[in-house]
Amino acid sequence: MYDNSLALMGSLRDAGIDYRSDTPIDDENLVDTVRVGWEGAHLPATTILLRVNDRGAHLEVENLGCVAPGLRAQALELVNALNGAYRWVTFVLEDDGRLSCSSDVFLVPEVAGLFGMAAMGRMFDTLDEVYPRVRAVLC
Repeated sequence: MYDNSLALMGSLRDAGIDYRSDTPIDDENLVDTVRVGWEGAHLPATTILLRVNDRGAHLEVENLGCVAPGLRAQALELVNALNGAYRWVTFVLEDDGRLSCSSDVFLVPEVAGLFGMAAMGRMFDTLDEVYPRVRAVLC
């Protein structure tokens, strides 16, 4: 497991944030995965996957919901509007109709906790803010 993953998990633990690591501590894999869940005022229970390597982390919500049949064009317009308005989180309408989002952050062990938690908080805050608009195009 990477030092920045260990530092991130230590900071999450110190902050009282529940997380789960899919990667054993002694694993020498290419990507560590840490999962953090949260539910907001508008956002239902959602899990962010933090996929960490030796240089940074890719934060991802794989499935915010499935776009309703017949609303693909409207969903694409919404995704474009969201991507224009929210610089640090990227929304994608997948070919199979799933709506996903992601963000990347540079993580070195010395600041992994601070930067990782800030990126995670930014993503959850953004999702909570935009979810009422997103819900309008979901099944």
